[in-house]
Amino acid sequence: MKLTQQDRVRGLDDERPKRRLIGVALLPSAATIGNLLCGILAMLCSLLSMRAEYSALEPRVVHPHLAAFFPSYLSVAAYLIMLAMLFDWLDGRLARITRRTSEFGAQLDSIADIVSFGAAPVLIFLTLLLRLAAPAEGDPVVGGIEWRLGLTCAMVYVSCAAILLARFNVENVKDESAQKKFSGLPVPGAAAGVVALLLLHEDVFYMSSADWAGAVRWAIGPAAFGLGLLMIGRVSYVHVVNIYLRREHPPSHLIILVVLIGIGWYSPQILMVVLASAYVFSGILLHLSHHPVLQDTNNADEQPPIELN
Repeated sequence: MKLTQQDRVRGLDDERPKRRLIGVALLPSAATIGNLLCGILAMLCSLLSMRAEYSALEPRVVHPHLAAFFPSYLSVAAYLIMLAMLFDWLDGRLARITRRTSEFGAQLDSIADIVSFGAAPVLIFLTLLLRLAAPAEGDPVVGGIEWRLGLTCAMVYVSCAAILLARFNVENVKDESAQKKFSGLPVPGAAAGVVALLLLHEDVFYMSSADWAGAVRWAIGPAAFGLGLLMIGRVSYVHVVNIYLRREHPPSHLIILVVLIGIGWYSPQILMVVLASAYVFSGILLHLSHHPVLQDTNNADEQPPIELN
């Protein structure tokens, strides 16, 4: 009897050994779950922001003394994304310390990342536009063109984030070079760029000038679009902690540190924009200049192609 293609595929599936997950690394997985929950809470804050716009719900959720840092629910959501980045760094660090890296941890990390650094920043941005497109009082601030442009850029951003994470799971190589360089802008780095602009907008909108807030708001959509393209590109980005923070630097770099502290003292939101922008453009500049910091990790690009069985 002649076997069909479907029968052959079913036979191959039956011959493959079935694996059952016995146990997981507790501490790294707990940090990854913390990353995921921060993204969920950020989405919840976005919904509360819309409710506060049309009800008597107080738009500020913290003590008045902290209003400069948390002027709205959206700012709280943005800071939760920053906290998710801390958990994202922590889970990888704990996995290496405990020597418990696994495929389960990589898959769980990708799921948490698409929520916290893909969907959540997009929802915060769209909530911002909706809040100003149909305010409870007064004329709309956001017009139809800005809304459609923002929606398009947001969809491109989250789609690119999903593509990057899927590509990373397929191309992931477990060696030392994988801890030093990323192929494409990492999803947390892209989210940092979007979230930093969102924080700056909320700070300027509630604490300063609505005109400047409009300029920042118009920049978020194109920035998300560009960050999305950088995520699926092949520009190499170095690992900040493993490359920049652990290596020795000349004493003159202390001046840069003093300047950054001064900017942070004046406005933490501006400091976040500066740091996020510096990281985003660092990959482009290093790629164009063929900087030696990338030469030590070029072995990752010379790996043989992966065969998927």
